[in-house]
Amino acid sequence: MSGLETTSEIKAKIILDEANLTFCETSQREDEPGDRKLEGSGWDDGKMDGEYDEEDFTRILELQLEAAKICDTNPKLEEKSADLFQKVTADNGDEILKEVMADADIRNLGRISVTVFLLRYPTLQSFVNKGHPLVLATDEYMLENNDSQNWHDYKNIAHEMGCDPAE
Repeated sequence: MSGLETTSEIKAKIILDEANLTFCETSQREDEPGDRKLEGSGWDDGKMDGEYDEEDFTRILELQLEAAKICDTNPKLEEKSADLFQKVTADNGDEILKEVMADADIRNLGRISVTVFLLRYPTLQSFVNKGHPLVLATDEYMLENNDSQNWHDYKNIAHEMGCDPAE
């Protein structure tokens, strides 16, 4: 497997982790369940300064609103996605990924999060330059020798899910 390919284990972990993190982001919204609005996002112009192109901001807010509504209608997904994440291994990655993709709400939360990630970081260079926590958590050796694999993982998932904004 080439260094830029993404294993089923990693795909499942990213989708599940992102789905689970959506609940945290939803809890930080300024609106309430049943009365969600585009402007209710926890993001503001200063909070994510430089992390997205201005023309993509409205699209990001729309995606966050869609995710919040999913979280509101299916709160048990938070625990389910966390539990599945803990179970993922290299040996069962294919099986768990199939289960994740069969759950429309988890799949949609993953799709939304991956799309937002790529709107924020449309290129590998933007990912490195903007100081994403995945980059900051690694060292220069990881960036130079693994071609920022995390970014490629998100890009590969977006391509497979048909949600890559660049396509």
